[in-house]
Amino acid sequence: METFFYKALDKNKTVTWGSIKEKNEARAQSALRKQQLKNILISKEKIPRKPSEVPQTFLSNYIYRDDHGKTQIALSAENPTAKDLAVFTKQLATMISSGVQLIEAFEIIRRQQKKRGFSRVLYAIQLEIEEGKPLSKALADHPNIFDNFYIALIQAGEKSGKLDDILKRLSVYIEKSAKLKGEVKSALIYPVSILIFTVLTVIGLMVFVVPTFAQQYAESGKELPFITQIVIDASDFIMLNWILLAVILFALFISFILIKRTENGANLIDRFILKLPLVGGIVKKVGVGRFSAVLSSMLNSGVDLLEALEICGRTSSRDMKKFIADVIKDLEDGKKLSAALDKGGYFPEMVISMIQVGETTGSMDEMLSKVNEFYEDEVDEALRGIMSMIEPVMLIIIGGAVGFIVVAMYLPIFDLGASV
Repeated sequence: METFFYKALDKNKTVTWGSIKEKNEARAQSALRKQQLKNILISKEKIPRKPSEVPQTFLSNYIYRDDHGKTQIALSAENPTAKDLAVFTKQLATMISSGVQLIEAFEIIRRQQKKRGFSRVLYAIQLEIEEGKPLSKALADHPNIFDNFYIALIQAGEKSGKLDDILKRLSVYIEKSAKLKGEVKSALIYPVSILIFTVLTVIGLMVFVVPTFAQQYAESGKELPFITQIVIDASDFIMLNWILLAVILFALFISFILIKRTENGANLIDRFILKLPLVGGIVKKVGVGRFSAVLSSMLNSGVDLLEALEICGRTSSRDMKKFIADVIKDLEDGKKLSAALDKGGYFPEMVISMIQVGETTGSMDEMLSKVNEFYEDEVDEALRGIMSMIEPVMLIIIGGAVGFIVVAMYLPIFDLGASV
């Protein structure tokens, strides 16, 4: 006889824990059914009853016991990607709309989850829900996975009673956001790799090639052309102060990270990005598309307009948050959404016009959805345009940098040949 620990739902849908002795797991499950207990989890290991009992140590991500009592070793913690989060959200929406209880849904998804780190987080959330916490508050305890935007939408779904609908729309939004990020990353891989190659090439020339030429020219005692002298002086400076330069670059990198983590610093960086040519336009389009998608989803799910706008503002930059707060105030004063949005220069005239049509026809959510679709196409087209421009620009940059150094080093030789 073996001892099995279980967690089950009784006939009153109350979670209960216990242990039972049987020959195997199948007999243990059969015995629970005879007691009118619906099995959620049965394990040879003691089952945690509180979130604090779920292993939270660093090693627990890598070495752990499964539900059958066997020791498992994971090569990585395998925290969830955006795709994993979208799949989880979609699965949860499907189960809730099918009538599955939230606790049972989390248990089913958790046991199917192959990524240990995510599985442990889901189990902790499940136990918090069992203690009576709302889903939104349980998710809020794990901000490294569920951001403010995600939690705000879940809160809206809980208030409106349409949690399954919100979850479905949220999964679509996460998938589209992940796709957009992937496209941006793909667009940046080529120029970044070329830029790194250019920097390494220039450093290699300045450290290994230029000093050789400089020594030969110093022995000749002849006066060097201006650009040749500039390159040699730059090479000498790098050779003599490379430690100082490395420290300065590292300090600048750390300073950038620290500044970005502050609210004022993040907004300052955002404003700078918005003013960049080409990139700023894409960022604005992405922002308008996201605002339209989120607002459309919440209105379609029955969320009040003022509450929907408040959620949009909660997940926006500081400037945008202030603008949306002013919009909410205008709406409370009796203004229409189109009139409230038509200031500050955040939204193009086309978007304002489409919102006006939505207000007139009573199909605001549908018009906002069309705005989102339009800007998705605009962003795709803009990314393709940038990609077509990047390749020749990067070739000019690398060719110009390397060519300048080579010409500068050979210019004294050309002058010598011309004087003969």
